[in-house]
This record gives sequence, structure tokens and C-alpha cells, in this order.
Amino acid sequence: MPFSQCGSLIPRVGDEQVVASAWERFLQDRPLPGTGVRPVVLDSWQRCRSESVDPASRCAPGAADERVRQLQGQNRDLCDAARPVLEGLCDILRECGTLIMLSDHSGTILQLNGETRARSAGEAINLATGGCWNEEVIGTNAIGTAIATSAPVQIYASEHFCMDVKRWTCAAAPILDPLGRTLLGVVDVSGVKETFHGHTLGLVMAAAKQIQGELARRDGVLHSRLLARAMDDFRRYGSDCLVLFDHRGRIVRTAGSVQAAREQYGVRLPFEVGGHVPGLNLARPEIDRRHQRPDWLRPEWLHPVKDVEGELGTLLVIPLGARQAATMPTLPKAPPAESDPFADIIGSSESLESAKARARRIAPLDLPVLLLGETGAGKELFARAVHQAGTSPDGPFVAVNCGALTRELLASELFGYAEGAFTGARRGGLPGKFEQADGGTLFLDEIGEMPLDMQPHLLRVLQDGIVVRLGDTRQRKVAVRLIAATNRDLLADVAAGRFREDLFHRLCVVCLKLPALRERPGDIEAVIAHLNERLARKYGCPPKTVAAEVLQPLLCYHWPGNIRELQNVFEAMFALSDGDAIDPTLLPAHIVAGAIPVFAPAATAGRLDEMEREAVRAAVEDANGNLSRAARTLGIARSTLYVKLASMKIVEPAAATPSR
Repeated sequence: MPFSQCGSLIPRVGDEQVVASAWERFLQDRPLPGTGVRPVVLDSWQRCRSESVDPASRCAPGAADERVRQLQGQNRDLCDAARPVLEGLCDILRECGTLIMLSDHSGTILQLNGETRARSAGEAINLATGGCWNEEVIGTNAIGTAIATSAPVQIYASEHFCMDVKRWTCAAAPILDPLGRTLLGVVDVSGVKETFHGHTLGLVMAAAKQIQGELARRDGVLHSRLLARAMDDFRRYGSDCLVLFDHRGRIVRTAGSVQAAREQYGVRLPFEVGGHVPGLNLARPEIDRRHQRPDWLRPEWLHPVKDVEGELGTLLVIPLGARQAATMPTLPKAPPAESDPFADIIGSSESLESAKARARRIAPLDLPVLLLGETGAGKELFARAVHQAGTSPDGPFVAVNCGALTRELLASELFGYAEGAFTGARRGGLPGKFEQADGGTLFLDEIGEMPLDMQPHLLRVLQDGIVVRLGDTRQRKVAVRLIAATNRDLLADVAAGRFREDLFHRLCVVCLKLPALRERPGDIEAVIAHLNERLARKYGCPPKTVAAEVLQPLLCYHWPGNIRELQNVFEAMFALSDGDAIDPTLLPAHIVAGAIPVFAPAATAGRLDEMEREAVRAAVEDANGNLSRAARTLGIARSTLYVKLASMKIVEPAAATPSR
């Protein structure tokens, strides 16, 4: 809207007393005079009444520092685009005694600038970072009214709804998403009423427009990268319904039959470009995204789109027609345990079931797979299951740990060698793992540990399907499905020059992230029961009783070594226990100390309470008072740790060191 058209949006200072009188009559539900109160203000007062806003409210509610940091992270694109614009606005208004602010779409102030006296005055009504200026909580004001109307507005003195805000004046303009035109935030200039100037509204409107322009420019760059990375997938899944989302969960491109997806799965999406799905906004925590995703959206349909700088967006692949019929048999609804390749992957948590579902979908596609997960999380178990569920389950499965061999040994292990290639070489030479895996699957564990100068040789084999043994010239054709695994951040290694970018993209055609055991604590008891049965067969005895005093610390420990650590601990206890029960005295001391009990049976409550208290105290001491680090060590949320510290009277939570 041109500034010349903003006349009706600018207050008239001379009407202040008329507006003040009208406000009093409005609160008393008496008829108002015919003139003096602008329609935008009267409409806002009526919204305040319908929301039961208290006109005596003294200040806006505020968010905690941690919540503000979370909101700033979720709105990083907006904050980054707005920062230079607001700094320029601050320079223009430096001598005016005003505050320049950016809020999110709900009215919470994310950034604030201005001179010291104005800041001090603003803090009295929480016109400060973290303050929430939505109409529903603090009545008529420029930020809240701009949000309610999605239009620029200036509010002066008595036009505010709440008493203690009436000595202020403010002007605000909404910032709209350039793609979907949804509200992203608000830019605002506020000061005591003596700082009022009609041109302020034009300044904030220009600033909002400038921020939108910068966001559009950034979107153009990111969307170009996103489309370039997703182009192969659009060809690969050409017979399906495809929806490409950017990192904020907005639709960038669609392909395939939308109607078929709706009829087949009950899909309900805003399929037009710019449509927004909050559950695919990568700036939000994963747990929030899961809760916001619609029920019909299956996790295995989501494919992350990445490049060397990180995750760019998400491709939703909704299988249709012939390809669905061909692939769905790999996802039986209730496979018998003995015929299910994934039967040995124990657990029913949401994160594990999601990983297994995605692995089942990946298995028949005969594409390279990169498994991501912590040490001991079961990467080889998943690799074997993908192989067994794939198109060549009878072919060989060959595993190589790239981190356990020297460069020379790894080269000969992978590619083989010819007779006389080096001192001690076997007569007749030896085929490498690629040749041994011909017609099956080669699993390269700890791929991130592969020496940089060996990576081009691996890349060449993956590209050409041809192996040349060390010391030989003969080319051997191999057909191998590659599954790689790592616990490293390969994108960071690429950026640091420790891993080849072209090899990364060759390996990461399909990515599968495996959850750590502490992320699925509900599965621990099922894993223990499975180990009990398996070890009973191994040692030729009945399964052993696991009493509550043994089970509870195992359930509450955070298991940094994941399944492998649990398996080793339980097998040692099983083998060393005499009789038909696990001996509780065989519990390792570090597990007893590191367990955080959720419940305690009456017989052991005192002991477990003391164990919990000692574990919490030790974790806080080891972390030098850093509660975030202590919570990670204990495998619990920081908020949970605060509650435990307060209840145990170990240390006052406020006195502990916060995270930075």
C-alpha cells in the first residue's frame, strides 16, 4: 500500500481526549459518539472485549530466555533477513527515542534495538525481547493489531486498550511469506507518545517490504539448489505422486496424480505451490514435527533432500499404481517372525518402527544406502535385514570395517591383489571384498574412517562397477549393492575436506537414520527379554529370572554404547550368574550409578532413591554445573533434571550453570 494511501491508518493527535472518553464509555458498554475513534481501533477494542482482555493489565506477558532462543532458532531466516534492515531503521531513528522491534507471527518480540532510556521505559511494560504483544493478551497495540488484521497500523496513546500502555505510540507492518503470503512476523517502531510522527508508519511499511524482498531472494537461491538436488528423484519416482517441500515446510513443486493420492490414501494437502505443512518445517524440533504431521502421512514416504551445506527440504513420495503393487509385498502387515528379515531388530517404539518401515521400502530398490547412527545402534543388523529383504537375498553379504584396518590392508581387503603385488602376497593372489560380494551386498561400516586418498578408488568402482586388483591390470566386472554406515557427520567432514563430496553423494542416494537406545527407552525391556531367550539357547539352559532390582537400573541407564553395550553387559551377567536368576550384585557399578529410576518397588525404593540421588549429583559435578551437559549424560531432559535437583535439594536450579 503506498504511503499516500495510509491517511486513514494514521491517528490524529488532536483526537486524544475524544478517544479517551470513548474508551471509558466502551468499557461501561455505553453508546459511543459518532466520530473520533477510527474503525481499525474500534474493531480492535471489540476483539479485546470478546477475548476478555483485562484493561487493567499492567504489562505484556513474557517468555523465558530458553523459549526466546528456541523461537529465534525457528525463525532464523526471518531474523537474518530483518537484522540489517532494522539496523538501518535504527540509524534513521537514532535521535527519536524510539524502539525498533521484530516479532514473530504470534507477537513475541525476537529482536529489539533502541537507545537506553527508551529500553528502560519499555521494560516497565515488557516491551522487550520475549514480550508477547498479541491482542489477545495485551489488547490493542500496533504489533497485535497488525497481526489481527494482516495490515499496517499505527496506534497512538488512548487508542491502546490497556491502561498502562496508553502513554505509548507505535507503528507496525506485517511481514508476509513471499511464497505463500502467510504471516511471518511484524516490524514495529514504538516510543512514548511524545515521539509520535505520522511518517513512522511509512518507515515500517518500507522496512517490511525490504525484509520480504530479502526473504524472496534467499528463497530463490535455496529453491534452485533444492530443485537441482531433487531432479533425479522426480525422474526415479515418475509414476508416483510427488510433493517437494523446502526447509520451512512450504510446497515448491508437485508432480503426478494428486487425485489418485487422495482416493488411494485419503491424502489431504494444500497441493498448490506455497502451501504450508508445519510438520515438515525443519526448523522445529523433531518431536514437534511428528505431532504436527497428519495421520495419513507415512514416515517411509519422506525423503530428505540434502547438499554439502545441509538439509534443503523434504520430498514426499506417495506410491501409486504399478510401483506400489510391486513394492508393497516387502511391507507385509503381519509377517511371521521366522520369515521377516527384520525380526531380530527388537522394539516397537515409534522411532524404531519408522526406521524399519523406511528400511523395508528401501530394500527392493537396489540403491546405495547410508546408515547413520551411534556406535552399537544396530547398523550391521539393519544392513543384513535390508539385504535379506532385497532382490538378491541368496547372494553373499560381506561386511568390512573401514576403521579397523590400515590403509594398505583396507585397499587389499576391498580390491584384492595379484600374485607378487607385495611381499607376503599369497600365490595366485586373492579376490577382494567387492569380488566376494558379487551378486550380493557389500557392507562398509565406519565409512567415515576411510583414508582420503583411498576414496577416489572406491568412487571409481561404484561408478563403473569394475575392480582392478592391486598389482594387476585385468578389469573384473562386479554387481554389488553397497550399504555404508557411519557414526560421523559426513557433511561436516565434506565441508572440512576430510571426505569427498562426490563420494558422499554416491553413497547417500538413500539415507536411513537409526535411533539411539536412549531415544527409545520403552524398547529396553523387550531387548532384554530377547537376549535372555537367545543366551538361554547359547548356554543350553532355561531363560533366567530378571528381578525388579536388576531390571530397573538396566531400564533407567542411558546406554551410550546402545544395543551392543546392553548385549555385552547382560551376557556377562547371564554367564556369571549361578542358578536360575540374574545375580543383582553383578550389575556394573557405572550402570548402578548412572541409572535414573522412574519408579521403585517398595522393597528397593530406598536403595534406588539413593542411587538416583548419587547419579544426579555425580553428573552435575562432572559437568561443572552445566545442566544441559549433565542432562545429556543422564539421558533425560533438562527440565526433568531441574525438577529432580529441586526435589532432592542437591542444588538450587537457578544457581546452576545454564547452557550457552
